[in-house]
Amino acid sequence: MVNLLVPRVTARLAVLGAGGMGKTSVALALLNDSRVIEDYRGGRLFISCEALIDADAMVVSLAKILGLSPSGDLLTAVVTHLENIPRVILVIDNLETVWLKDGGQITAVDELLGRLAQIPTLSLVITCRGTHLPQSVQWSNGDAARLDPFSLKAALQTFQDSSGFQLEGNDEQVARKLLNAVDRMPLAVSLLGQLIRRGNSVLDLFERWTRKRTSLLRTHDAGRINNVGISIELSIILLCAADERGEALRLLSLCSALPDGLSQYVLQKLRPQFDDIDRARDNVIGYSLANLGVDRTLRTLSPVRHYVLERYPAAPGHHAALCSIYFDIAKLLPNSMDEDLEKRAAAFAPEINNLSSLLLSVINRPSQQIVSAVLQLTGFLDRYQPNITVVKALLVHLEPHPTWKADCLRNIGCSQSSSSDWGASIESLATASRLYLKVGNRLQAARCIRRSAEPHRLMGKYDQAEVLLRRAIKITRKLENAEEEATCWLDLGVLMMSTTDYPAALQHLTVARQAFRALGRTVSAFLCTEHIGTVYLNQGHLDRAASELEAACSAFVAMGFQNRIAQSTRHLGMVRRFQCQLDLAEQLLERSETMSRNQGDRVSLAACSQQFGYLRLHQGRPAEALTRFETAHRVFAELGVQKNAEGCRQEMDQLRLRS
Repeated sequence: MVNLLVPRVTARLAVLGAGGMGKTSVALALLNDSRVIEDYRGGRLFISCEALIDADAMVVSLAKILGLSPSGDLLTAVVTHLENIPRVILVIDNLETVWLKDGGQITAVDELLGRLAQIPTLSLVITCRGTHLPQSVQWSNGDAARLDPFSLKAALQTFQDSSGFQLEGNDEQVARKLLNAVDRMPLAVSLLGQLIRRGNSVLDLFERWTRKRTSLLRTHDAGRINNVGISIELSIILLCAADERGEALRLLSLCSALPDGLSQYVLQKLRPQFDDIDRARDNVIGYSLANLGVDRTLRTLSPVRHYVLERYPAAPGHHAALCSIYFDIAKLLPNSMDEDLEKRAAAFAPEINNLSSLLLSVINRPSQQIVSAVLQLTGFLDRYQPNITVVKALLVHLEPHPTWKADCLRNIGCSQSSSSDWGASIESLATASRLYLKVGNRLQAARCIRRSAEPHRLMGKYDQAEVLLRRAIKITRKLENAEEEATCWLDLGVLMMSTTDYPAALQHLTVARQAFRALGRTVSAFLCTEHIGTVYLNQGHLDRAASELEAACSAFVAMGFQNRIAQSTRHLGMVRRFQCQLDLAEQLLERSETMSRNQGDRVSLAACSQQFGYLRLHQGRPAEALTRFETAHRVFAELGVQKNAEGCRQEMDQLRLRS
């Protein structure tokens, strides 16, 4: 903006944005820049429209600044006076309080700005809430007039400047979380810094934010520059004045119920609830209470969202309509292993946080719809990033509903197993199984029994795991459920592999694969293929192992199953190591390690580190091998994977003896 003002020409500049974005601060910094001071010796003028009521009041304010008596044709007198100043810059702050007041004022203010913009020696600067620009002026920075939130780096620096506190260590980490939590809104950042000066710690402020939200962001109760809530309220007043039907505020309330914003998909589903949802969206954007991202999602800044949630929550009927849309989204979340799983998962992943937030808002009134949505959500997350926050919140309200309670405990147990919380998983699944048997659902009881065998296996409790699996097989055979029985044989094959009973493992895995193929369960059949390849690897049949593992890996790549790709790739790396193809083994293990890290799979990541240890031994690099075994041992021990932890410990002991 300075560069547009100082080359001895005049400019017409606008500073737009939401309340609290720092528009006035930018305008004042511009006005007091040393280059602007030097170039505009004739005059630098500033008027605020905050206390003005109309265009005439703006003219009176200008006349007063210029020392003109308020009589006669005052506008002509002001223009004539300004024309006689060799070079002058005029900043008009908070234009929205007059310009957007009503339709008549828009026209009057536009005409006034147009008249001022015709003065050849005058540079004009306005600050205004929203995204709209007066059309009577040709703006020099029309494409770059909007202020966005701080970058994190700028937010941290401003926070330090405002607080007088040098951030270090844990304080800096907490400050990063706090500033991101307020979406780095400049006014919020500045006020938080001032609260530090009052003796609050960074951790205190972060904890208070989680409880008080926007009400924390104030240093005084009055004044928009001291209170984020007042600043937001001024924008809402302008929004309501521009939309007598109230549809814009209704849309803002619904958008604020969604932490990750209102997507185009959901907006289209909401269309029947509005007379003109597109106009409502345009108004919300126009008054900078939300913005439209590159993905066309309507998002509000965190302070705005929490303020609206508290002061202008969606009406019960509108909130119910939004929940209904998200309950339908939950039904579409993939839970079973099929070829379209990854594609459908990617399509709905952006809505997961919104779905979770809405469910938490209605969880105290359980219904079949709510329970089903929670179960779908938990099952979906279990495959990607296990999270039981929502289902545990629901569980406390399900005492009168044993079947729903069993369903939730089953999902909790599966998620706990995926998160390596073996003991808790066994307890949750056992309780769910007992509840299912109590209500007569033997199939679900058998599934819980089968699933509880996996944490037993990973903890090295092989006998207990086998008893559970054979019990599950007995129940599912009586129920004539071929798919569940095949899954039991698959799990039993994996268990036999863990006990090094490779002939039994091959037998059970082959039976399972044949059954899955007959049922058309392609993904499960290739899962058996992967495990069969691993059995051959453990038996030393390297060519057979490579053939089975390559077939499984190719299938998983085609289907997009990242976690299975990581597993089969790691096992292929082991095959290549045994075949002394060490460069290829390294490439495969690196690929598997990267995928495991991206998925947050600690067990798989530790297994990669263990295999890197063996590879480094083959490469004659014992020091690096020891580091790898130590890393793997630490993780396996933390997770309770005893067999792998013991294998790493033995290698570590041998390496230390050699050194």
